[in-house]
Parts: sequence; C-alpha cells; structure tokens
Amino acid sequence: MRLAIVNTSTGWGGLEMNVIKLAKELQKNGVEVYMVCQQGTQFEKQASESFPSILKLNNVKKYFDFKNARVVSRFFNEQQIQVVFTAYRPDLDLLLWVKRKTKSIKIIHQQQMQIGIPKKGYFQRLRFKAVDLWLTPLEWLKSEVIEKTTLDSNKIRIVPLGVNKSLFENMTISRTEAQQFFQFQTDAFVLGVIGRIDPKKGQLFLSKAIKCLIDMGEDVVLLIVGAPTIDDENGQKYYESILKYIAENGLQDRILFAPFTKQVNNFYQAIDLFVMSSEGETFGMVTVEALFSKKPVIGTNSSGTPEVLGHGTRGKLYEFDNLDSFIEAYFEVRKSLELGKLNGDLIQQEAMNLYSLDLEVKGVLDAINELKLKSHR
Repeated sequence: MRLAIVNTSTGWGGLEMNVIKLAKELQKNGVEVYMVCQQGTQFEKQASESFPSILKLNNVKKYFDFKNARVVSRFFNEQQIQVVFTAYRPDLDLLLWVKRKTKSIKIIHQQQMQIGIPKKGYFQRLRFKAVDLWLTPLEWLKSEVIEKTTLDSNKIRIVPLGVNKSLFENMTISRTEAQQFFQFQTDAFVLGVIGRIDPKKGQLFLSKAIKCLIDMGEDVVLLIVGAPTIDDENGQKYYESILKYIAENGLQDRILFAPFTKQVNNFYQAIDLFVMSSEGETFGMVTVEALFSKKPVIGTNSSGTPEVLGHGTRGKLYEFDNLDSFIEAYFEVRKSLELGKLNGDLIQQEAMNLYSLDLEVKGVLDAINELKLKSHR
C-alpha cells in the first residue's frame, strides 16, 4: 500500500510533529510512505531520518504554484501514487493543480487547524471539491467545516488525533523524582502548563491567577515548561512581561520555568493540576496527555477543549482570561480531590478510548482503504 504524505510548511510545531508521528505508525502497519516537503526545513530533516523516498521542493508558493505542481505530478506518476495525505491546509491549493494533472489521485486531508472565517470563494470551492475525504478529530470541528466551507459533508469522517497511550501506562517515576528533573522540590500544590510561551497561550494570566491564589492563602506553585519562538518579537516581549510581573510581585519562588523536554511524562508527574490556558486550542494534545497521566485538568471553555474534557465530565472549564471563573474552577477541583470524587483511572480510560494513537492510525488506514476501493470501481 503506497501513500504520499505532503507537508510543505516551513514550521516545526505540533502539526508537523503529529504528521511525522503518524507517518511512522503507518509505516509500521505496512504502508509504503513517500514524503513531499520543502527543502531545508526542520520537517525535511526529521522526515529524512525515517523515510528514504522524499521529494524535496523549492520555493513553494501559497497559491497557483504550477511549477511545483508539475514536479509533484511527475513524482506521483513515477511512484504510482494513488492516495495522498496532507494535514497542512495550504497544501490543498498545490494538490488541486496536481490532481488536475494526474487525474487519478485521491486526496485525504486531516484537519488540525480551525477554519476561522468562512471560506466559500471560487478557488476555495475548487480546493474543497478536490478533497476526497476530510478527517476531523472532533464533532465541533465537523460542525465548523459544514458551516464555514462548501465541503460535501458526506466526505467528512471523525478521526481523533492520537496520543501514544503506551507512554502513559505503568509510569514508575515519582512526583519527587519528576520535580528533581526540573530542578525544584516542593510540598505545595503544583499547577502546570506546557507549550510555546505566547500571548494566546495564557501564561501571564496564570501568573496573575497564582498571585490571587497566594493572596487567598493557597500554597501553590506554577511550573511553566516551554519558551517563546525564536525570532518572534511579540513572543519575546510577552515572555519579558511575565518575568517583569513575577519580579514586581516577588513570585520568583512560586512561578518556575523550564525548557521544553521530550520527556513529557516527567512534566505530568511533577504537577498536581494541568491547565489548558490557551485562548482557543483546536484539539489540545497536551490536554489529552494530561488525561492519560490521570491528572485533573482545568481548561478554557473555547474551541476543542470542552469536547476533549467531556464538556466538564473529565475536567473543569473556565472562561478565557477571567480570573473569577478560573479561581472558581480551581477550588472545585481542590474540593473534588479532597472528597475523592475525581477518579483518575476512569478519566484516563475514557480518554484512551477516545484519543489513542492506535485509533488515529486505524481511522487513517480505513480512509486509505475506502479511497482505494472507490478508485477500483
């Protein structure tokens, strides 16, 4: 079974990491993976380590890139590619022109970003029409696609973005050992947030929330794992505003920073409560990881977070940037923990039944097979 995975993004974030992770799992399941990407990107570097068949493109244009469309079409014909997969929505324009040249390919798009403003213009209609199957991880995203695009709803399949549950089963590292990994040790109640430091991620808000909780007599610490994006001036200024707030309020021993680590298990074991503080997270892989780690979660009542948290059954929700709402959710969690009403094992099992990597792989394989059957009719 041959599959071409196209990703021409120049970034290296959650979307790109998810694509590489999925590609490796598909390869383990007997899929012969061919990669198409931009030369000189971090994605190309990562893909080259595991996938020998790579088409490296130069100077990919956002729209009407007929030159690269010819290159990709020729590559697909030479490798006898029938099914193409992409998770980077801007690639749909390139693949529209590729499909018109090859005629025979089928396109799967895995949605990892929100639609945003309605997209119903002439060329947008053409791109959506060229998609043969659209995989979306959540019901709310399916509703958004139907509302804001011209995509045929019969092409939509619900397929979760998956977390490898084996990484979170039978964890042996203790809370003390995990905290030592991040070079701190405390008996206080530890809140944690992980990811890029950015105005839309809410780390300054959480710093203010910690100050409020301390003023109310709570013995709390906040662990922030991550950093601003390199060369992102706004992100750097935001980071500096957090440091300034911490210094002005004497919170240096209460708000701790650590660089991002691939050993995410240590992060979840080091904390007592995970916070998804983003303004609007499409899916929130880290929220799923926290649930897999049996950690209580407080998340913003926006975008995909409510659905991932079972609309409050798997975690508490608060209104973004609303301190009163957050404080209320915090005390509800603390009370539930004290009364033994939070069943971490049950929450973990529910999350694993919905958002495990093996379910994502199965969903993508089903989509590939569905399109192969259609192409043979």
